[in-house]
Amino acid sequence: MVVNCLVTHCVPVNSSVYRILLQPGENKGFSFKAGQYLNIQQPDGRSNPFSIASTPDESDRLELHIDHHDSTASIIQLLQNEGSVKVELPLGDCHLPTPLDFKPDAPIILVAASTGYAQMQSILLKLLNNGVENPIHLYWGAKHATGFYMMDQLEALLQQHDNFHFTPTVSDATTECQWQGREGFLHQIIIDDFENLQDAEVYISGSPLMVYSTLDVLVHHGLPEQQAYSDVFHYAPREK
Repeated sequence: MVVNCLVTHCVPVNSSVYRILLQPGENKGFSFKAGQYLNIQQPDGRSNPFSIASTPDESDRLELHIDHHDSTASIIQLLQNEGSVKVELPLGDCHLPTPLDFKPDAPIILVAASTGYAQMQSILLKLLNNGVENPIHLYWGAKHATGFYMMDQLEALLQQHDNFHFTPTVSDATTECQWQGREGFLHQIIIDDFENLQDAEVYISGSPLMVYSTLDVLVHHGLPEQQAYSDVFHYAPREK
């Protein structure tokens, strides 16, 4: 479905990432699942996919997180200069199940690299807002400490929900960034934290290289492959 949206917010939340808020217009007869994405349609006919960071329960807005670089510069300019934009949704097969039915006490592990956090934010908020009691672990990786954003929201969620655990991880920490948290690759941090992943449900958002390298290590550590979910499996499948 194509929906015309007003651009109500387009503001940087760190040195490169913009938080976008879109208000759906008259055509509000759409729905999506936590974890899905949309396409922004450009005037020249191109379309660009972005994860929906808001939850399906927020029918009055759509939130996106867009990293400003060469391939997204025209999108940022469009959002800054135009009062409205057309989006196509819902898209994507990596989303939470309906109903939210998980094996009791099974850990739900959300793994995000960079702005892959947008997809995980939607999933995380949906789980917490709907009272899912399983332990929920968010692992968010950035190259440098400056890559994180909207950390106040996550700190508040940690205070509100005893079953939520958050581990930010920097892969290339430098003296200048003064990072005091955990360092290294996300998959190594996860297997250090879990003795076995047999019962875990894992959602992964990042580049194909990041997703598949993470998947391989976690499967080797006991995760059944059918309990891992990522959009990468659909748009960049590996040869069997």
